[in-house]
Amino acid sequence: MKKSHKLACLLLLASFSTLFSVSAQDKITVTPIGRIHVDGAFYLPSKDGFSDGAALPEIRAGVRAQYQKWMARVEIGYSYGKIGMKDVYIQRGLGDKDYLRLGYFIPQFGIRGGGSASYKPGMLPQISESFFRTMTGKIGFGYTRYNPSYFLSATAFVGGRSLTLNATEQGKVSVGGSVRGVWHPYTEPGSILHVGGSVSYETASHTRLINDAGDEEASAGFRTFSVSFPTTVSKVPMLEADVTDAVGDWKLSPELTLSKDRFALESQFYYMKVPRHNGIPSYHAVGTFGMVRCLLFGDNKYRYSEAEGALALPSPKTLELVAGYDYTNADSHAAGIDGGISNDWNLTLNYYINKYMIARLRYSYTDVRNSSVCERRGVNIIQARLQFVF
Repeated sequence: MKKSHKLACLLLLASFSTLFSVSAQDKITVTPIGRIHVDGAFYLPSKDGFSDGAALPEIRAGVRAQYQKWMARVEIGYSYGKIGMKDVYIQRGLGDKDYLRLGYFIPQFGIRGGGSASYKPGMLPQISESFFRTMTGKIGFGYTRYNPSYFLSATAFVGGRSLTLNATEQGKVSVGGSVRGVWHPYTEPGSILHVGGSVSYETASHTRLINDAGDEEASAGFRTFSVSFPTTVSKVPMLEADVTDAVGDWKLSPELTLSKDRFALESQFYYMKVPRHNGIPSYHAVGTFGMVRCLLFGDNKYRYSEAEGALALPSPKTLELVAGYDYTNADSHAAGIDGGISNDWNLTLNYYINKYMIARLRYSYTDVRNSSVCERRGVNIIQARLQFVF
């Protein structure tokens, strides 16, 4: 073959390789995602709303699409006969360790506050975490950045009811924002120190009213905080605070994570203030939880995830023991609201079968008093879960 022909062939091949490389770069990758939780529970005493049984409290299915630095996620959930949207957002990577997110998602607040509830070490969200509504999805715009020294996330959002109610039905849309910052100077496996905090503010919720003149107006502001006993099989109300004439709510939450070899400690404190109109005293509530984690076999050191600002998930074939305590005080005598006071002691065994499956066994004793929605009582709960998440 002549040299000119060889040169032409090489140029042609180079052109095709460039074309193929561009196509590879422009390729969109679509990945199915989903989860299934299968739960069973046994109660002592088994009465007054508590019935032994089984449930599928969480079934989700969706897709994640990746195109260069862009990512989109759509996930639909089914639970107790209801279908609803879960994560629905578009994300744009700015660098290797920061990104922007727009859509419906859970803003970062507290330890694993913006992550999946499937990976809670104690099997279920903490009572205080649920009561203070720090795990609710919002339509918002957020920025997250992380590196070997710190984690920072900030989100501006409209009220969570905006996913199911349009602005007309709400009368006046609530708006707010949240910030979480974490400093983690030590993140070597088995030697971890993490100190951080979160703060958020959201204006009050409203409903649409028609006044005597026939004009539309927004109702007085309100806030409702509530939580049921920590179980998915039976739903029994435990704490509730209906705050009327609300201006909005402030939440503040410091957090701490420590780890040495196969042991770890996670702790968080919650403080909330709801200012009110017309000189009515503000509503105050506090809560805290702490948990001690231990790797019994498999992994012998806890690892850290910079991207989540929290301890990483243990490796497959690892058995973990978690002992926890949660205290929530929803009473505010000055505000005239008997929200209730609860204590929860719990013990959980987690076996990480593989990177998709976890088997859990949990015992808890929960007592409540001075609640307007529940008589004074204490309940022993034994529950198990097999979960599959991909």
